[in-house]
Amino acid sequence: MRARVAGGALLAALATALVGVGSAGADGEVTARVMYYKEQATRVVQPMLDGIFDAGDRGTVDAHFLVDAITSASAATGASGVAFTEKRYEAGATYRRQLDHLRLGGTARYSTEPDYTSVYGAVDGDLELLDKNFTVSATLGVGRDTVTNAGAPPMVPRIEGHLTTLLGSLAVSQILSEHGVLGVSYDLIRLDGYQQNPYRVVAAGGTLIAERHPDLRTRHALAASVKWFFPSITTTVIGQYRFYTDTWDLHAHTPEVRVIKDVGDWITLGARYRYHHQDAASFFATIYPSSDPMVAPYVSDDPKLSAFDGHLIGGRVEIAGGAVGAGGRLEQARLELVGEYVIQHNHFGNGVVSYVALVLPFEY
Repeated sequence: MRARVAGGALLAALATALVGVGSAGADGEVTARVMYYKEQATRVVQPMLDGIFDAGDRGTVDAHFLVDAITSASAATGASGVAFTEKRYEAGATYRRQLDHLRLGGTARYSTEPDYTSVYGAVDGDLELLDKNFTVSATLGVGRDTVTNAGAPPMVPRIEGHLTTLLGSLAVSQILSEHGVLGVSYDLIRLDGYQQNPYRVVAAGGTLIAERHPDLRTRHALAASVKWFFPSITTTVIGQYRFYTDTWDLHAHTPEVRVIKDVGDWITLGARYRYHHQDAASFFATIYPSSDPMVAPYVSDDPKLSAFDGHLIGGRVEIAGGAVGAGGRLEQARLELVGEYVIQHNHFGNGVVSYVALVLPFEY
C-alpha cells in the first residue's frame, strides 16, 4: 500500500508540473487496482495504478502504470510443461484538450516483457454537433512490436520477428431522449509482420513443426449499442452487439447486456452477460496431413483461431465513501469489487476474472 500511495503522489506531482504553479484548485483522481485472472494453464495477477488530472482549464492528463505477473505451464509460452512466472511492465499516458465543440487527444504507450516489446501511439478527436446531441469520434493509431523466443531452451535457435499495426476507428453517438443514447462504431486494423507464436508447434505430417501464420491480416469490427436509463427504478440497461471479420476468414458474433442499478446515493450494483461465437480461421487445424510449406503454407492450432463459443457472467459492487459516513473529498471515494466467470468451449477452458479497485479523488 505504501508503494501505491507513493505512486499516486508521483502522478499528482507530474500533473502539477504540467499544469503550472498558478493552477491551484484543479481536480484529480487516482485509482489503485489489482486484477486476477485464472484459466486452465495460466494465471495473471495485475496491479495497476491509474491517474487522471486536470491540466489547465481545458485539458486532462490520464496516465497509468501496470505490471502483469504471468504464471503458466503452457508449452505455447515457452514453459515446456513446467510452471514459470514472468512479468510484463506497461506505462502509458493520454493528453486531451477541449476546444469549444472539438476535443483532441494524443496517446503513447510502451510495454515490455522478456520476449515481447510493444510501442503504440495514437491521436483521437471528438466533435459535438446539433447542440451536443450528436457526437462523431475518430482515432488513428500505429504500433510496433518485437517478439522473440527468449524463453526457449538454450539449444533452440533464436527467433526475432517484428509486427506493425495500423488502427483506424470511427464512432458516432446520438442522444435519443433525456434517458437514451444510441452508438455505432467501426474499427479497421491492419497487421503486417510476425504474427505466429514462436513457442507453439503443430502436428503435421507425423512430426511437430513451428507454427506459420500469414504476414498480413486485416480486421474489421462493427458494433452498435443502446443505453437507456429508467429513472423510476434508478437503473441503466446497456445492450450491445459486435460483429467481427478478418482476411483469415474468421467471423465472430458477440452480443452483450449490462444492467446497472443505483441503491440509494452511495451504492451501485451491476450485472453483465456476454455471449461469443466464432468460426475458425481458414487455415486452422489440430493436425495437418503434410508439413510441406507448398502443401500447407500456414499451420496453426491456436485456440483463439479455432471455432468455439463461450459465455461471460459477471457482477460488480461499487460503494462510495458517503455510505460509511466519510466527508469531504472522501465522500466521493469509491471501492469497486468485480467478479466474472468465463465459460470457453476451447482448449483454454473456463476462467475466472476478478478485481478490486480503490478510487481516490483529490484537489491540487
